[in-house]
Amino acid sequence: MFWADSVARELKKRKLPLEWVDDMKTPSGKIHVGALRGVVIHDLAFKALKDAGVKAKYTYIFDNHDPMDGLPVYLPKEYEKYLGLPLFKVPSPEKGFANYAEFYAKDFINVFTKIGCEPEILWATEIYESGKMNDSIQEVLDKTEEIKKIYEELYKKPLAKDWYPFQAYCTNCGKVSTTQVIAWDGKEVSFACRVDRLDWTKGCGFEGKISPFSSKGQIAGKLPWKIEWAVKWKIVGITVEGAGKDHMSKGGSHDLASQICKRIINYPVPYPLSYEWFLIGGKKMSTSKGVGSTASEMLDILPPELIRFLMVKTKIEQQINFDPSEKNTVPNLFDDYQKAADAYFEKTNDDLARSFELSQIPPRLSSASPRKRTLSLRSSVPKIRFLVLAQWVQMPNMEEEIKKEGLGPWVKYAKNWIEKYAPESEKFTIQKELPKEAESLSKEQKELLGKIASELDRKWTGEQFQTRIYDIGKELGLNGKETFAAVYLCLLGKDHGPKAAWLILSLDKEFVKKRFEEVSKYD
Repeated sequence: MFWADSVARELKKRKLPLEWVDDMKTPSGKIHVGALRGVVIHDLAFKALKDAGVKAKYTYIFDNHDPMDGLPVYLPKEYEKYLGLPLFKVPSPEKGFANYAEFYAKDFINVFTKIGCEPEILWATEIYESGKMNDSIQEVLDKTEEIKKIYEELYKKPLAKDWYPFQAYCTNCGKVSTTQVIAWDGKEVSFACRVDRLDWTKGCGFEGKISPFSSKGQIAGKLPWKIEWAVKWKIVGITVEGAGKDHMSKGGSHDLASQICKRIINYPVPYPLSYEWFLIGGKKMSTSKGVGSTASEMLDILPPELIRFLMVKTKIEQQINFDPSEKNTVPNLFDDYQKAADAYFEKTNDDLARSFELSQIPPRLSSASPRKRTLSLRSSVPKIRFLVLAQWVQMPNMEEEIKKEGLGPWVKYAKNWIEKYAPESEKFTIQKELPKEAESLSKEQKELLGKIASELDRKWTGEQFQTRIYDIGKELGLNGKETFAAVYLCLLGKDHGPKAAWLILSLDKEFVKKRFEEVSKYD
């Protein structure tokens, strides 16, 4: 059984009035594709719950109130002055967005919407401004000593005597990273904006007292994120939420948040979905350092349904190591998608079929009659392999063949792969002048080319002509490799290429005839 369906079956037994699935992210810069895996995993759980007849909801929280704690390599140095400020107070890199956080969050939303994930978007600032966090903030501050014990039990080191579980926004400079709460009297926190607390930004030195409670248009500060994670579960009503293995490992962030739930705020820990990392070429990605492909860049590499399929087909406990520059990574993924489609339509493999079904982008599976829906879906999956398409896009005059095979939507991905990622062995160019490599052809190979030239005026299909070329070579005592190498060396300057017949037929007939006749006359 597909993992999400198994989870849904288990959760159905709880008989909760609503299963609330949630995921969260801090939009601190360009969001890497690794974060996309979390969105899809939670989306799969949500959809599996609905398929199981369970009332469910899916939200995505952007923690837009977190501080800007690093300067991404792609931002100008002038952004250094904003370090330490909450992200929603940092200006957007481009016009048309309210702030820095919104700019990067909406870019990410655009990507996951295109791959079929449509959670309700929540903003941390709005949750705080609603006042719903205030009672929990009071409770957390009142139980500071108990929370200290939890930290010390988990991390085996004492916290400072004047440590408090709250991060105030400095009322003078607006920074949050540099502030330290030093007292709580039950109504207000005393804080100091430390000048030298951090080595990457400076505080202003201001000291003051503020209420920790937020209201519309006025956010006083925030809880430390591990504590805040648990509190947001309670405030929002979340019942299902996972995270990457770094947060879910023993002693990690999830363990602390779980203890806060059990011992401080009295809320059931949401059902955990622990998943492995998404790696690019074996490397864990970093938003600030610009390591790895961003989520939006993936849309240039793969069509939306293939991005989704990559996430869906891989079990959540298995690592995804996607490297488009590896020779077979992209072609194999397209092939796997086509196999999954066959499994779905031919009902040969339940898990593979389910992976295909859950990879579809609405409304593919939600409109028209079942019969029309099936026909439409079947026609959206080409039968021609990706590597063949990659050859065709390098050949002239193949537009009709590409259209006939329903390959149009995949053309730009094949072109992008050839241009940026394909090994040299998969690339070729029609040589305008006779390649020097053709000089090495044998007498029989030259004769072969002359005979092919003499048959170019006949009407051929690709399959018929491919067979005829092979037969001519055989008549001359050539094996298949020698036969087709003669064509490739003459036209491409290399001994391999796409199917010879299709290559020849894609070219101007007179050009090919002249080239082959020229070579056939060489001594």
